Formats: sequence, C-alpha cells, structure tokens
Amino acid sequence: MNKCLLAVVVSVAFSTSVIAAEQQPKDRGRLDQVERYLKSDVPRVLCLDDNFATGGQPTERAFAKVAASGFHSVLSLRTDGEGIDLKRERALVEKAGLRYFNIPVVSTAPRAEQAEEFIRLVKEKSNHPLLINCASANRVGAFMMIYRVVEQGWSEDTALDEALKIGLRGDELKKFAHSYIAQHKSKRG
Repeated sequence: MNKCLLAVVVSVAFSTSVIAAEQQPKDRGRLDQVERYLKSDVPRVLCLDDNFATGGQPTERAFAKVAASGFHSVLSLRTDGEGIDLKRERALVEKAGLRYFNIPVVSTAPRAEQAEEFIRLVKEKSNHPLLINCASANRVGAFMMIYRVVEQGWSEDTALDEALKIGLRGDELKKFAHSYIAQHKSKRG
C-alpha cells in the first residue's frame, strides 16, 4: 500500500513539474540575453515570455536593437502631451522594420475601450514578439494584468504580482485593472 501511495505522489510531482515547465518561456536564457542587450536603451525592460517584453520609454536607438532581437512590433501607451514626439517615434520604429501601435492612455483616466484595444493588439499573433512600453511601465503593468486575467485565465493575484514586477505603482491604475477584471467576470457569468 505504501509503495502504491509513493508511486502516486511521484507521478503527481512529475506531472506538476512538466506542467510548470510548459508554462515557462521556451528559452529563458535567450530572454535574459535580450534583456541585457536592451537594458541600456529600455528602462525597466522585462522579457515576460516569448511573446512580450515590457519597459519604460525606449531611447531612439532602442528600436533597431529591438528589431535585431527578433521583435515584430512596438506598442506605446504614451500620449502626445507627455513630451514625446509620437510621429517621430513611429518613424523610427517603422524605419527599423517594426509595426508601431499607440494607445494614448492617461494614467489618471484609463478607459475600458483602451483595455479592449490593448487586448485586441496583444492577442494578434502576427504582432509577436511585441515590446509594450509607456513612460515608466506603470500603465503597461495595469494593462498586462488585465490581459493575463481576462484572456489567459491567470488568477488576479498572480497577474498583480507580474504587474508589480513590470512597474505598476499607480493606485488609479490598480483600481482600474481590478474594476475592469470584475466587470468582465460579471459579464461572463
């Protein structure tokens, strides 16, 4: 009887480790290398997995490095009123051979339709790998939290932990993310 129980425990432990391994990025070493390569040009850069990297405002030379690292797209959550020339940034991104998207999110007033557009863009596989940025990664953290819970089925706690690592700090953005998630859950039943 004890041998049978031991076999079950070993089997469950093995299955759990296989599932955990499947949820890890395919090549964490490569992702760490990309982070090191981009670190001087993308503040708070964090390669979350094979599809997404996040960070603060990239330097002008960052976009060529992002393209050289195999990315396909850049998504900025910054607004024109933040001292950044979004037209120039678009030109630099496109010159590097990347697609450029902008959702102008005001940190103190994010809107549900912006979260929906974010979800639409990050779900599109042809945009991957995708660098998502704002000024400090604060907005990025909130919007990734929403995506992880609403689209990928993560627990709110796990998604919040990741969002904090990304750069989420603002109380208004945290409230927005929790509220959006709660509304989405109530709509799904």
